[in-house]
Amino acid sequence: MSNPIAHSDIVVLGAGMAGASLVHLLRPSLARGLTLTLIDRQPLNWDGDISQRPPSFDGRATALSYGTQQMLQRLGVWQHMAARACAIEHIQVSDQGRFGQTHLHASEQNTDALGYIVENAVIGQGLLRDLKQPGVTVMAPAEVTQVQMNVAGALLTFTDGSQLQTGLLIMADGARSALAAQLGIQHERIAYGTHALVTQVRTDRAHGHWAYERFSHDGPIAFLPLNSHDYAVVWTLNNDVIDSVMALDDDALLARLQTQIGYRLGRLLKAGERAAYPLSLVKSKEQVRRSLVLLGNAAHSLHPVAGQGFNLAMRDTAVLAEHLNRAWASGQALGDLALLQAYERQQQADQRNTIGASDLLPKVFASDSAVVSVLRDAGLLALAAMPVTRRLFTRHAMGLGQRAADVHALIPADGE
Repeated sequence: MSNPIAHSDIVVLGAGMAGASLVHLLRPSLARGLTLTLIDRQPLNWDGDISQRPPSFDGRATALSYGTQQMLQRLGVWQHMAARACAIEHIQVSDQGRFGQTHLHASEQNTDALGYIVENAVIGQGLLRDLKQPGVTVMAPAEVTQVQMNVAGALLTFTDGSQLQTGLLIMADGARSALAAQLGIQHERIAYGTHALVTQVRTDRAHGHWAYERFSHDGPIAFLPLNSHDYAVVWTLNNDVIDSVMALDDDALLARLQTQIGYRLGRLLKAGERAAYPLSLVKSKEQVRRSLVLLGNAAHSLHPVAGQGFNLAMRDTAVLAEHLNRAWASGQALGDLALLQAYERQQQADQRNTIGASDLLPKVFASDSAVVSVLRDAGLLALAAMPVTRRLFTRHAMGLGQRAADVHALIPADGE
């Protein structure tokens, strides 16, 4: 006799940053009886207080825009990350070997920070805290081997043969989702021919909450402040040199990095663990179908040069939650295609602009053309000389240039 098929109103595949954030953002609907199942292939650590652990010094950190931080704070999640978050109060953008540079300052925006740098492990742990609540079922570790779309939504089959039916499936399981491919969802992939080298460095000078984005001859490089004398480093390198740079010993790597950034940070003293991964722009050709949404890296994976990948995913997630909470309150089917297409239309301009900028920037600053070099220097100098333009540019970088989802409406009032 076969086991009965379980049911959940929403299934979220992937407990990463996008998937876990969505659970928090759906609290109003959970308070009104929504059932949600969160599935991840890895076991999850719910109770560890990572703020009490020493920094990992391995470079894996994410730049959270000011808008993202404000969203996490209103959701009550930021309190679990704040002790290990470093505010960015100033950003210097420069072009190696040329005069063009500009400075961005939080004070010009009347805010305490332009954004925050947080280790990925801290973000993940912070999002998992307080996630377990009535209406939420967590299956981890668990692996879905097959998805079948049907009249009622989606039927998921697990490795042990058990099945789960849902009215809405949210795929937040990464840029190379085998299940999305199984459903015939295609992705457009544009390889940049580059890798990102990620590490941390320690300097002999306190960072003073400055971040540095430098477009060098070897590729864009970012130094992002973490602990008082530490920076997370993201360096874009061509495929033909990445192996040789990764093979350098720590002293040789520090010397190479010092050449890239100069002594504006002080002297580089120590390098942490390093990792490298290939860079490409990945965009799903479909983000929604009836009863199906692709979210986070499953929908789009960006070049890290502008640090906007997770921030765009958070804006997508908040807008999707806004539509779903409204639909649940009114009794509308969550898998309704018109509902999901309305979400997609609302985020279309934000996605197009953010993805376009992240794709264009490394190409412009990698160009050896004399004309392009003059134009990009002129652009940086114009930002430096024109406060109004600089403030508008900075607002977009802070994630404040788009209509934000109504996060206050996403949080249930006391007693709901």
